[in-house]
Amino acid sequence: MADVEMPTDFEAIQRLLEMGDVENAKEILGAADEQDEAYAVLRLKLSMLEGSIAPAAALQKLIQLMRRQPNWPGARALFQEASRLAYAEGQSSVSHSHHPPPVREK
Repeated sequence: MADVEMPTDFEAIQRLLEMGDVENAKEILGAADEQDEAYAVLRLKLSMLEGSIAPAAALQKLIQLMRRQPNWPGARALFQEASRLAYAEGQSSVSHSHHPPPVREK
């Protein structure tokens, strides 16, 4: 599978989210094509900041993305952040367990 290319505005949106400027990040993400998976990690981070997705659920979605493409832009950093948040909230975290087994092609 070809690598997912990082959009040109990825880092700018990421900085907005890190600064807590959710509204501007949301506006830029809203203008991006909803089917463009290159923004998946940023959308997950936004959802976590807004509280519409729990860190544990975000971890599961990140695992699915990284199984398809291990070097998904921003996925590892968000995985670590979501793992830390899930642990802080007392949720069981997959990252504190064993790594998921590789996906076998049928």
